[in-house]
Amino acid sequence: MARFNQQEGGLPVLLRRIRRWAMVAGAATVLSLGGATTSHASDQLEVRYAGSVSDDLGILQISARSGADVKNITAHLISYTTQTEVAEVRSNDFRLFSGTPQDGVWRTREPLKLPEFGSYRIDVDVTDADGDHVRQQSAGDLAYYVVAQFGELSVDRSSIDREHRDVHVEGTLYGRWPTREVKPLAGRKVDIDVDYWTQTTVSTDKRGHFTTSVRLDNAAPIQAVFRSDGGTPNVLYGESKSVQIGVDQVPTRFTTTVDETDIDYGQSVTLNVTVEQKTGDGWVPLAGQSGGVLFGPNDSATDVVGRFTTADDGTFTMDYTPWQGGYFQLALDTEDDPFLQASTGTSSIVHVHRASKFTAFTAGRSDTGQVHTEGLIDFPDGWTPATILVDIQYSPDGTEWTTVATDEAFWGGSGYEFGADIDQSAAGSYRAVFAGGDSFQSAISQSLFVEASL
Repeated sequence: MARFNQQEGGLPVLLRRIRRWAMVAGAATVLSLGGATTSHASDQLEVRYAGSVSDDLGILQISARSGADVKNITAHLISYTTQTEVAEVRSNDFRLFSGTPQDGVWRTREPLKLPEFGSYRIDVDVTDADGDHVRQQSAGDLAYYVVAQFGELSVDRSSIDREHRDVHVEGTLYGRWPTREVKPLAGRKVDIDVDYWTQTTVSTDKRGHFTTSVRLDNAAPIQAVFRSDGGTPNVLYGESKSVQIGVDQVPTRFTTTVDETDIDYGQSVTLNVTVEQKTGDGWVPLAGQSGGVLFGPNDSATDVVGRFTTADDGTFTMDYTPWQGGYFQLALDTEDDPFLQASTGTSSIVHVHRASKFTAFTAGRSDTGQVHTEGLIDFPDGWTPATILVDIQYSPDGTEWTTVATDEAFWGGSGYEFGADIDQSAAGSYRAVFAGGDSFQSAISQSLFVEASL
């Protein structure tokens, strides 16, 4: 076991050494977990570092390497206050924790038991199997302190709503001594952080227990944090696991109508919308709420229509002139009110029909007795269907029409040309018809009367 010098006097300067200790201990942990490097360019005996294990402060660890096995390690703990040695830790107190006897990390088998808390300088003597010896002064610091620990943080609700925003919080603060003893910490200050900001500070009772309430305005994590409070013994920082609190949002919905679902290119359409929220009394208007409106054929091809703010009855109206078919897409802006559900809505599909017209059409009897038809069709709005199918229709009396042929029109230089020959002996009228569909207007040519064949 370690020998202690009982001539140590006075309390060490605690806070001044904590930052230095944290850096040394953190580096030591990384190195020890990663294992020691097995090769070294030199056979020279070397002490690389010494310090506390970051999550077990009473354990002293030393890293050393040499061309021969390390045989003897002695650590001397020096008080920063009195500059006197307070403990000597010998080789039989250490065990090889990681690496090899030539390049490894040694840790004490048991936590050290020192007379006072504080930060101690570590001087190290090391001897290898070849008899080489090195003394490394100020090889590192031993941080011999109590560390704050928390039991499970308890809350009375997992989510808040508009009417219930207060969350009851309780837990227990413990101290973990360097000897690994864990005891409740009474009469200590605990910060309750909401979304990483301290909202209130409470004191622990004689059992280390604390309880309070915090108020949330949004979804946020809650955490208990111990920061240095000047009490005795000095206790290092500690924090509980955070507890995430959600929000029970009020459902919202859009109800939409459009005054026309089929319009010609260049015409406008009127969108009428009611925005509502769900309450215990059912769906009621949502007044003064803002959002945005898009229009397009799908989610990835939309144009901005504009923004809206609902009236007292939860309604708004917009006029829009679309250049292509599609539907209105609506979204509610709830950034300023986390208790509202950010719902979306869509309208019925609006078909935009671009112009089409026949610029020429002829029909006449050929020498073979067939009826020959041909013509030109144009699309003046600048858009053209991918496939242009023209139906040739016949009527004996000009009232009831029957499709007798269909031809695909192609560009001919002065328009899109089509034509067809029909076996028809009876006299009657002929015309060309283009069925526009969802994106183009329908068009009908003039009708021409063809005499019966001789």
